[in-house]
Amino acid sequence: MKKRLILMFISLLLYMVEVINVYATSNPYRESGPYGTNCTWYAWKMAYEKAGVSLPGWSNAKNWYNDAKNDGYEVGTTPRANSIIVWGGWTSYGHVGYVEAVKDNILYVWDSTGPCIDRNDPEFIECIENGTSEETDKICYANAKRVACEYTISPDEYGITGYIYLDNAPKSPISSQLNSSKKDDSNDISNSKVKSNNANLKSISLNTGNIEFDKNKTEYNLEVENETDKITIDAIKEDETASIVGIGQHELKIGLNDIKITVTAEDGSIKEYTLKITRKELESVVKKESVANDKNQSIKNSKSKNLKIPLIILLTCLFASITLLIFNRRK
Repeated sequence: MKKRLILMFISLLLYMVEVINVYATSNPYRESGPYGTNCTWYAWKMAYEKAGVSLPGWSNAKNWYNDAKNDGYEVGTTPRANSIIVWGGWTSYGHVGYVEAVKDNILYVWDSTGPCIDRNDPEFIECIENGTSEETDKICYANAKRVACEYTISPDEYGITGYIYLDNAPKSPISSQLNSSKKDDSNDISNSKVKSNNANLKSISLNTGNIEFDKNKTEYNLEVENETDKITIDAIKEDETASIVGIGQHELKIGLNDIKITVTAEDGSIKEYTLKITRKELESVVKKESVANDKNQSIKNSKSKNLKIPLIILLTCLFASITLLIFNRRK
C-alpha cells in the first residue's frame, strides 16, 4: 500500500511538472484573426521551434524591440541569424519575423506573410513539369516544400527597427505572464491585415506650368521659361497608407531635367512617375551673341575690303612703272 501511494505521488508530481512546462511554453498570442495568421504568434512559434526560446508576451509587433530590451534581451541594428526582426514601419502596428540566416545583403526570414516555396526543390520542379492544367499546378504549390523568404537589407522597404538576438536570451523571462495579460488582442489581430497594393497618385500639382494628370500615365513633358530656376512639386496619393518620395522643391538646370516621384504602397509595391521638365535657354544672351558674331564678321569683311583697294592701286602703279621702264630702254 505504501509503495502504491509513493508511485501515485511520483506520477502526480510528474504530471504537475509537465503541466507547468506546457503552460510556460504556451504561445501567448492568438494564432489568427479575420485577416489571417498573426505575425506575433508566428514569430513566437518559430523562435520556440527553431531556437528553443520561449519569448514573453509582449505588446504590438512594433513595440517588440523596446519590450525585449526592457526584459533583458540583447538587441541591435546589425542583422544576425537566430534573431527576431522588428519592422516598425511595415504597418501602423509593425511586423515581426524569425531570421534564420543572413547572407550578404539578404535576410532569410520566416514570417506570417510566407513562408515561401522552394522553387529549386526537385520534387516541385518535377511536379510543375508534369502538370497538365492550372488545377494540377495548384496541387504542386500546395504540397511544395516551404523555406524562409528572402528580404533585402538595403534598400529597406519596410522600415527595419532592429533585431532581438536569441543566442543569449534570458532563461526565465519574468514578464511573460504579466505582459501577456496586458496584451491587446484586437491590436494583434490588426497586425495581420491584408496590406494595400495601391501605389497610384490622385494628382500632381506644380507651382508653375500645368500637366494633364492621369494616374495610369507615368511620364509627363513640360517646358518652362529660362527665369524659372526652381520648381515646387506636390502630389496627393490615392491610398493614405502609401508613401511618396520626390515631392517638394527642385533646382532646374538649363535644358532637360528628369524628376522622379516614387510611390510605395503598404505592401511594398512601387510605382514611379517621371516629369521631364525643359528649362529654356536665355534668349537675350543668345541674341546678343548672334548680333556680336554678325558685327565681328561685318568688321572683318570691311577690313578685308579696305585692304584690297590699296593693294590694287599699288599693283597698278608697279605695273605702269615696269611698262614705262621697258618702253624707255627700247628707245
